[in-house]
Amino acid sequence: MPSTIGQRQSFGTRSAGITRGESTDSPARFHYPVHGLEHSHTLAVLVAAGRSSRMGAALRKPFLTIEGVPVLVHAARALAEAPSVKRIVVVVHPEDQKRAEEVLRGNNRPRQIEAILPGGDERIDSVRVGALWPCEGVDKILVHDGARPLVTPALVESVIQAAREHGAALLALPVLETVKRSSDGRFAEATLDRANLWKAQTPQVFAAARFRECLERARAEGFRPSDDAALWERYVGPVALVPGSPANLKLTQPGDLEIAQAIVRARAHRV
Repeated sequence: MPSTIGQRQSFGTRSAGITRGESTDSPARFHYPVHGLEHSHTLAVLVAAGRSSRMGAALRKPFLTIEGVPVLVHAARALAEAPSVKRIVVVVHPEDQKRAEEVLRGNNRPRQIEAILPGGDERIDSVRVGALWPCEGVDKILVHDGARPLVTPALVESVIQAAREHGAALLALPVLETVKRSSDGRFAEATLDRANLWKAQTPQVFAAARFRECLERARAEGFRPSDDAALWERYVGPVALVPGSPANLKLTQPGDLEIAQAIVRARAHRV
């Protein structure tokens, strides 16, 4: 069974899906333990419909390249190589649907991809589009940011296995820096207790039927969170934390692309 996080020291343990001594930041050539691991039938929703305004690039983030490969392809491949991911739906900005079809073709299109769909005005709208994709036999829905291209299949599988045990799970990292609160952005007014603070990553994985119910309740109430786990927290309860990775960064600013390039090169040298 996967090891979730109850205390900070739990990050020293390994999650299911990763052989002892295997780093979650390693390339896709890893081994899953044979005993005690059952693969889920997971629908992965790859959300890449944002405006990418902070990136300041001519193209939106999913179509920028890392070592010659589009960000969107990096993310799709990582999801597809996790054994429990049986189906993938890609949700892109409506203006990018044709471009996404061109990028995700041939060897760049994992067989699990069933559709490339136009997203909505906000993240939750795009998540709803993908999560409500009609398909039978799915027991988990996974949501992943298209702007996190460096997630590994091992991380993907570990959070799916945690969701099998707990109903819902997300990757997370403890906050290590001191965090200040400021109401005006000019003066610090308070220091927050970082002992109880965690940085959410994706993938985030949920029991399929219950998550779809959460999406419908949120629509009815006008609840529009920026984080998918917030839906589960509001309507169901706590979400299990699974060790994430600093390398699973979200591309937000121009400098992030340089960091991602360096990580991909380092991984290639370790193969």
